[in-house]
Amino acid sequence: MFNALVFLVPLVAGAEKFLLQGERLSLCAENEPLTAVLRQFAQAGVRVRLDPAVDARVTVDFQDENVQTALERLLEPFGYALIWDVVKGPLGTWPRLAEIQVFQPGRKERMKPLPGSSDNLEINQGPGGALFVKDEILVAFQSGSRREDVERQLAQLGGVLLGSIPELGVYRVRLPSGSNIPAIVEQLARSPLVRIVEPHYAVDVPAPVRLDPAGAGPARRGRSVQRVEGAVPVAILDTGLQQDSALASLVAGRYDALNPERALDDRQGHGTQMALIASGTVLPDGVEASETGVPVIAIRAFDDQGYASSFGLMSSMVYAAAKGARVLNMSWGTPTSSRFLADAVAYVQARGLVVVASAGNEPTGRPIYPAAFPGVVAVSALNAENQPWDSSNFGDFVSVSAPGTARFDVGYRGPPGGYAGTSIASAYVSRHLALYLARHPQATPAQAVEALREAVAPGTATVRDPHLGYGRLDAEALSRLLP
Repeated sequence: MFNALVFLVPLVAGAEKFLLQGERLSLCAENEPLTAVLRQFAQAGVRVRLDPAVDARVTVDFQDENVQTALERLLEPFGYALIWDVVKGPLGTWPRLAEIQVFQPGRKERMKPLPGSSDNLEINQGPGGALFVKDEILVAFQSGSRREDVERQLAQLGGVLLGSIPELGVYRVRLPSGSNIPAIVEQLARSPLVRIVEPHYAVDVPAPVRLDPAGAGPARRGRSVQRVEGAVPVAILDTGLQQDSALASLVAGRYDALNPERALDDRQGHGTQMALIASGTVLPDGVEASETGVPVIAIRAFDDQGYASSFGLMSSMVYAAAKGARVLNMSWGTPTSSRFLADAVAYVQARGLVVVASAGNEPTGRPIYPAAFPGVVAVSALNAENQPWDSSNFGDFVSVSAPGTARFDVGYRGPPGGYAGTSIASAYVSRHLALYLARHPQATPAQAVEALREAVAPGTATVRDPHLGYGRLDAEALSRLLP
């Protein structure tokens, strides 16, 4: 049992004026616009919906008061509604104020999101170029930590619990605006209450690589294929999925990890392209036609700007495992390693998923994550001539190479046509691992990966080329993997 606390030096601005913890609120405002006060709630992770006709200035001084009682006084004489959520985790359940609705009595239908709010992530860049979500950290506490000690430590920081992933024991914490995230992480790492703490890292989806339009040929329309007998789903953890008739019969699930209430779409196009490749409705250039279709579970983890957070990615992985996926395709990567992300990968691998990831579209030779995590199939790209693609990353973490150019009737941040990248190669490998598991449903992830190694390099599975990995997933290798 941990009883000691490391008392933290305040590294935030404004924490003394606003603190929301569970059902308790401290708030000081003197003749301030109500919208400005509500914006402090939004900065603490509470959704705010407001009738534009609501206009008032408020003066309040709440010190550790009940939220319900305090907001009743704050929002009088307007109509309002509070929507609550529960944060579950190893330390029990925490009530969390999820949404505030404010409106003129009888005019609730006029509410709109608070001006300036957005569903997109706010991203900062730290030392070394690492991306992270503004004013947020991820924390896992030591087993045996007392809840009251954790609450006291969060209060010192002005921290608010936004959510958790109980399966991984991870908590997402929002700090006051302007927090010094690297310094807070360094301090918390010395706390006897904390097992792991990191900035809330983010990753951006790879930039599109268009082929020369003069030589790319026409866009390839999605083909109608039949789901293979005993098919196992590939989870596409990406930017979502556009409505596409060619894929309709092969979509085994849809999930928006950023906003489960939003109908799944794809405003980037990358996730849709990967689903088309993984399902087999679009084939890479130079690949022989196949009529076997693979079901896909489309998961949106990237926002409309093309950013995903560690928390959203981990939540998506846990969802994929719970929904019966056997292959997890991640056609993106980051040079920033994360202990939390590595643990999430290990979690789904232990539950029977083969994890496949792209090696990256910059030939730096440096490892890219999650591709470089243990047990992950890291895929480099081949061009249409079956040779290493010029822009494909390389290194001793690469597992296999695969066709990496294709033509789509769905664009990615641009028009339909020819595209290239290790993303395409990764989705192609995921497809064939799913076909292998359909024939060998009892195979473990390690056995499936070993079968892939033997297929691309029979008898020499210990030799790895930095550009090709163990070998090419070409027609000859496929005849061995799927005889």
